[in-house]
Amino acid sequence: MKLARKFDVYTIIITLLSIAALIVFSIFTKSISFDRPLLIIIAIGVIMFLALVVSQIILSKIIIRPIKTIKGVSEAIAGGETGKRINISSEDELDSLSKSVNKMAEAMEDKLKKLTDSIAKEQEVVREQAILNELMGFIASGMNVEEILRTFINRTRDLLKAEHSGIFILERPEAGSEPELKIFLNTFVEETSMDCAKTMLNGIFSNAIRTFMPYRTNTLSGEIPGSHFSVKNMLAIPMSSADKKVVGLIVLANKEDGFTEEDEDVLFGFTFQAFQAITMQKEIIRYATTDGLTSLNNHRVFMKRLDEEMERAVRYARDISLLMVDIDHFKSFNDTYGHQSGDRVLKTIAELIQKNIRNTDFAARYGGEEFAIILPETTGPQALVVAERLRNNVSTHDFLLQNEQHTTVTVSIGYATYPDDADGSEMLLKKADQGLYFAKENGRNMSCRYYDIKGKTEDDIPEELKSILRDTSLTSIKELAKAIDSKSNYMKGHSFEVAALSVKIGKELKLDEAQVEGLRIASLLHDIGNLAIPDNILNKPGALTEEEKKIIKGHPGLTEMLLKHHPGSDYVLPAILYHHERYDGKGYPHGLQAEEIPLAAKILGVVEAYHAMTSSRPYKKRKTKLEAVAELESEAGKQFDPEVVKSLVDFLKNLPDPKEKRRGN
Repeated sequence: MKLARKFDVYTIIITLLSIAALIVFSIFTKSISFDRPLLIIIAIGVIMFLALVVSQIILSKIIIRPIKTIKGVSEAIAGGETGKRINISSEDELDSLSKSVNKMAEAMEDKLKKLTDSIAKEQEVVREQAILNELMGFIASGMNVEEILRTFINRTRDLLKAEHSGIFILERPEAGSEPELKIFLNTFVEETSMDCAKTMLNGIFSNAIRTFMPYRTNTLSGEIPGSHFSVKNMLAIPMSSADKKVVGLIVLANKEDGFTEEDEDVLFGFTFQAFQAITMQKEIIRYATTDGLTSLNNHRVFMKRLDEEMERAVRYARDISLLMVDIDHFKSFNDTYGHQSGDRVLKTIAELIQKNIRNTDFAARYGGEEFAIILPETTGPQALVVAERLRNNVSTHDFLLQNEQHTTVTVSIGYATYPDDADGSEMLLKKADQGLYFAKENGRNMSCRYYDIKGKTEDDIPEELKSILRDTSLTSIKELAKAIDSKSNYMKGHSFEVAALSVKIGKELKLDEAQVEGLRIASLLHDIGNLAIPDNILNKPGALTEEEKKIIKGHPGLTEMLLKHHPGSDYVLPAILYHHERYDGKGYPHGLQAEEIPLAAKILGVVEAYHAMTSSRPYKKRKTKLEAVAELESEAGKQFDPEVVKSLVDFLKNLPDPKEKRRGN
């Protein structure tokens, strides 16, 4: 109604002005001599024109322009620009309309903001749930706790768009006691010592741990004491497991716009759920220090404990022994019975280990199918007793598999003792591992103290010999072959004769040039392991004892240790390592059979056996060529490859027996 009244007022004013103008004009025309009617008509036309112009201006101002403004703003609001407003102060219907449109826009803007916030929160919840689901998946899969925690801090950092994150894990030994730091992981620096972590806990984060209240600041500058890490803002949220035994502190640092109270709420809600999910899977500290499958101590804890026990043994001049235990043929076992049965075997052996050691001893799963046992204050002979007791208990145990099958399993054990075999924890581990290697290379299911059996280690190899082994020239290899043959009274020329005959058989069997050359080198060096066997065993005139036979059988393993210095070892080694394997799978060191044995190893094995048969040895009489050929043919398909035997026999039948000829003379 106000707008109508305005329009009426403006109309009356224009009408009155028009009448006044007409009266003035009429008076004016009386004083001039002109056609009055015509002037009156002209005046009326001019006045009407001016009235229309003024009316249009007034109409545009009070109606048209405001309506256009309202229309434009309304369209902008409808298009999503809810921040637009109509600015009209006319105190009429258009003013009321503009205020209504503005109120509608404000309501729309408020609802849109609430909707946007709601969607953002829902998206945040979805992100948090996705991260929680990811963590739960990692937990269920048995992933290492350190990897789970690293994922946790990385996802938390990404969630709040911070630059860095970290987590402290503490454990209370007893209810109500002060928590002790066990784990510290972070993205600040690659390696942070536990001392540095403790400095941070006792400094900037001490109040958060003590009061269990969040810590938030956006006014930091410089480095955190003990960390050498520059920060500008930080948010830390303390956490606890349901039983209060495990305490955590999640820390975020360097967010671009600083941390808000809302960030604090988001971080608290997310970390509370995530931390409960992690700690519910048994004690987090237990997972950090023990192997999930066997419940033995894990590799990391073992290495730390070994250093500690060695330090104690050195300080108090005490003995300490180390056992390395490996399950024999475990890969084949898994292939045959499946990994679930393999896991059962690992658990059972872990239980047997625990039953066969003292409370003061320390057992760990070293990795895969390998275990380690630290025996404080234990001499070498005492360690052998423990090793043999364990080995015997394993070999006689009835293992129940996943499918209710029963089977037996054996282990090989290597051991070493400080101070007899080593001067530190690293050397002790190396010696015990060498003992284990020797046990596995010599038939398995045995306990070996490497130093006692071999008499020499890799460290005892002269530098001169290592230099020769690094030289790829055939001249150096031949010089080394002479040195090998001279080690034994009856081996003169053995390596050269075996090499010559092996090369001929290799050519008969269509080996290419590179294969023939590899066979030549392997034949020249196939007895290089003899360099580490005591002279009294190599040259013993009588029969060898079982222990001495083990040492002789171990020379392929010693060969591997020596020849690894040679640049061509990848090609030459297989021929040497496996030339004592049998076609029927009853050979050593790995029990390979038929086509599993490299052809070069088969050739070397047959030729070496023939040469041994026809040579004088201190413990047996030599055979004639015919006798040797007969034995080769009888063992074809059993000890030897039939095709290689046939090739050698065909070649030998066309040759005279030079030794027979010399004996006849």
